[in-house]
Amino acid sequence: MKLLLEIILKEMEDFLSNWAMYMERAGYLEHTTAKREDCILSIQGVIFPIQKHLEDGIPLDFASLLKNSRDIAKLIVMTGQRHKARGLNAEMFFGCFKTLIHSVEDIILKADIDDKEKLSSYIELRRIIDAMETIALNDWDSQSSDDNHLMLAEKNRSLTLDKNKYENIFEATSDIAIVINGNGDIIEMNTSAKNRFGDEALEINILKLLGLEAYTVENFISSFPYGERHEIMLPDKVAIYSMVIVPLKKVSLASAGYVVILNDITCMVDQRLKLEQVVSERTEALGKSEKLFRSLFTSAGEGIMLVDKSMSIVQVNEKASDIFGMKMSDVEGKKVVQLFHPDSIDRLGLAASIKEGDVWHGEVNGVTASEDVFPASITVNKFQISGEDFLHLIVRNITQQKSMEEYLRQEKSKAEEMNVTLRNVMKAIDKEKEELELSISQKVVTSIIPSLQKLATEDSSEVRKMYMNILRDQLAGLTKSTGAINNEDMMKLTKSEIQVCQLIQSGSTSKDIADSMNISTETVQTHRKNIRKKLGLSGKDVNLFAYLNK
Repeated sequence: MKLLLEIILKEMEDFLSNWAMYMERAGYLEHTTAKREDCILSIQGVIFPIQKHLEDGIPLDFASLLKNSRDIAKLIVMTGQRHKARGLNAEMFFGCFKTLIHSVEDIILKADIDDKEKLSSYIELRRIIDAMETIALNDWDSQSSDDNHLMLAEKNRSLTLDKNKYENIFEATSDIAIVINGNGDIIEMNTSAKNRFGDEALEINILKLLGLEAYTVENFISSFPYGERHEIMLPDKVAIYSMVIVPLKKVSLASAGYVVILNDITCMVDQRLKLEQVVSERTEALGKSEKLFRSLFTSAGEGIMLVDKSMSIVQVNEKASDIFGMKMSDVEGKKVVQLFHPDSIDRLGLAASIKEGDVWHGEVNGVTASEDVFPASITVNKFQISGEDFLHLIVRNITQQKSMEEYLRQEKSKAEEMNVTLRNVMKAIDKEKEELELSISQKVVTSIIPSLQKLATEDSSEVRKMYMNILRDQLAGLTKSTGAINNEDMMKLTKSEIQVCQLIQSGSTSKDIADSMNISTETVQTHRKNIRKKLGLSGKDVNLFAYLNK
């Protein structure tokens, strides 16, 4: 039984189609105002109470239902009272109920279940329905004639009020409402429709009125299905309308026509066109911006990564994947901390904690796919998309920069060392300069001035010539070493010995000295011996020329 009830409810469309057919054959359909929803509630009013009794374990045989469970027919009884108030007689009401049962039987016959089980379930169901019908019939007959007339009069007043209300709505609406029959002929129009098309429109077909003569009524109905709004422009092209076609069967199963409702949406369409143009322009501008962004993102000379709030890499450009030695597809989806050395995690956490719109710069250590560590500079910016935080990371491999910095540090250190060396050299040069000046001064004082004095006081031209030669040699040797003879040694030597020292210092041989001083060679040797003694060179293996010129 339970399975059979579920099959009946599942085949609702077949049930509605069959019931409309049986009602029409019996002549009931033209008198009914039932809508689709009413028909569905009617079959549910039969099936649901039975399902509830099955769940509660209440006996469902004919006698038990009449004695103990008359509420199983509650909905049927209420429906009967409502229809009786509208003037329906017992024959029509219970006849309609019979056509409902016939529609259910058609579904049962086609049900895909075992024939024996189907028959057993059907017999049980039919006896339950017989009990429901008996209960409803008893309630119908229990009311007096006066009660029926009073209830009918009250219902008529209610229906009249409803009719007037809906007629007023029909006439007062600014929408154009046109009622047509199954052939498309206009049979009724509201005031808005008459104002728009004139009373003569009642004499033409809806297809001609709308400029759709190429359609048949069937094509017209199928091309503009109920439940959807359709835009249409009439032949005069004065305005654009939103059109809805409502089958009158939605109001009553006995009605066969349609209501065509037209709503002037010209202003809305104009506004929509303007909005569409604005949207198109902005979409185009956005597309260009997106292309520019993608071009910059892809071809940028620096690594770029987009990171979501969970620190997962959402998008990466080719440069960034090259920096870390990975494919772009391998980088995307990774946690950003996986691309950096553990000693940089704290700095990344600091970068991620910045506020929206702030920018953070810093240096970290990146790790390539081959686990090589390299120094990197990162710039981090936080922004929001649809309320969700993202980080924009710009990554640069600064290995070459660090190498250059180290090279510059080394060069600077070398330059500083060279500066120290240069200062020392300059000091040494200054010292040598001072020593040279002192040496020249000593030579002028000890050699040149005495020679000039002797030259000035000597009468002999031969001697003056000798002094001139000595003076020339002394001037030529001014920039040479001052020699070992100082003022103290000069005081120990005689005038002739000093002259001999000067000649030796200038490179003269003993014979040259003898000729210059007009003395014998033996005398020169004697002077040499005395000079060595006075200078403390006796017994030493020291050359007198070398000593005097050192």
